[in-house]
Amino acid sequence: MLLTRRLCPHKLACEYEHFFNPAYASRSGFHGMTPSTLDRLTERFVSRLFFYGWAIVSITFATAMITAGIGGYGLSFFIIPMSEEFGISRTEFSAISAFRLALLPFMPMLGFLVDKKHGPRLLITIGSIIAGVALLLTSRVSNIWQFYIIYGVVFGMAMNSMGGMLVGPAVISKWFIRLRGRAMAVGTMGISAGGFVIAPLAGWIIGQYGWRAGWVVLGLILLVIVAPMAALLMRRNPEDAGMQPDGDPAPVDSQYDAATKSEYSFTLKQALRTRSLWLMIGIQSVMLVSLSPVLFHQVAYVQDKGFDLGIATTLATTLAFFAIVAKLPWGYLSERVHVRWVMAVCFTTSGMSLFIIVLADNLWMLYVYAALHGLTMGGVPTVMNVAWAVYFGRRHIGAIRGVVTPVGSIAGAFSPIYAGWAWSTDTNYDMPFTMFAVLWIIGGVLALVAATPKIPRELAVGLERQGSDPPSNAQHSAHCFRR
Repeated sequence: MLLTRRLCPHKLACEYEHFFNPAYASRSGFHGMTPSTLDRLTERFVSRLFFYGWAIVSITFATAMITAGIGGYGLSFFIIPMSEEFGISRTEFSAISAFRLALLPFMPMLGFLVDKKHGPRLLITIGSIIAGVALLLTSRVSNIWQFYIIYGVVFGMAMNSMGGMLVGPAVISKWFIRLRGRAMAVGTMGISAGGFVIAPLAGWIIGQYGWRAGWVVLGLILLVIVAPMAALLMRRNPEDAGMQPDGDPAPVDSQYDAATKSEYSFTLKQALRTRSLWLMIGIQSVMLVSLSPVLFHQVAYVQDKGFDLGIATTLATTLAFFAIVAKLPWGYLSERVHVRWVMAVCFTTSGMSLFIIVLADNLWMLYVYAALHGLTMGGVPTVMNVAWAVYFGRRHIGAIRGVVTPVGSIAGAFSPIYAGWAWSTDTNYDMPFTMFAVLWIIGGVLALVAATPKIPRELAVGLERQGSDPPSNAQHSAHCFRR
């Protein structure tokens, strides 16, 4: 305080008077910059460069890149070297996905925290620190049970709390309405970037220095990059920082932004009574069942077809690259066409493209698979995350997704085990990959019948009491069509 006044007795002290509050400092016993001061300075600095919501998108991108790169794309590079060192089957290695279910009973609580003011920041910061330490410890495991506990349970719990399908997408949904499709596309690009950046990095380190060094590097990335970003930049919603969704100016009392006015937030109880929520749970379950084992086993599948690790790495990177390219078009399309039609096309084409790897018997067919499956499957996380917010609003999206996420996660955790068991039985992946392709198409059919939920009567009455004119369900459906 004294230093500030000496440096600038008038201008600087006046401009940041509300930041440096002596009364607060004396009450707190800390005579200096408080956490809220740093928050406001950060918000002001970032907002002068661009809308702060894009900082939230960047954090989501980083967490998605790390979690998908380590827990999905990158894990496939560890299957063969770790299985050979520990003398275990691929089924036993694949069982690691089941141990990551340890956090599922707590997911509703995490979803509840996402809707609280400092919840997202605490979840990602603490989760990334625990996850980073867990990966460092994973590099020291000497048997499969240590791997199950440290990576499966500890890292799995931290990974789900720091991001995954819940925190990042839910917070993006709160910061964006009109631009939600594009923002979600950029945020979920991190999933594919995990395959384009983290997975090749893991493959190269394993090839040069061994699998233990791979875990060390991945753990350090979490501790050095993700944890500081989240601690400094993460915010729950724009209103907490005195902003509006999409960076729009504050509305005049007599006017309401059209997009904001037409988006209504269902409570968890109201959402559970809708048919649409249960269909969305089914669609999300299909996605997790079909997506996880393909990312988990595709490198081993390519090697089983007679190609070396270098080619398998190139194919995985190619798929991830096209998945990155695909996300923005799918996100933009979800802003212009009813999101259920976009989901239907995305799921159906993902299933059709997955058949190619089953039929592939030469390298060029594998590259066709990598390109087409990347372009189609790559849009699924973006479109799904947009759909949840479009259907049920942004205010309680954390609580809603915290309850429904465990359902699909259970099925998604056991599908890699099934694929590993199928390989152990027939020494190939043809049958499980064919089944996953069919499931993608079934998900597309479910998307076609997942109509916009009707606005609850009590929600409409509450809006009328607040002086708003709630639209009819037909108008709400029309809004979802535009979204």
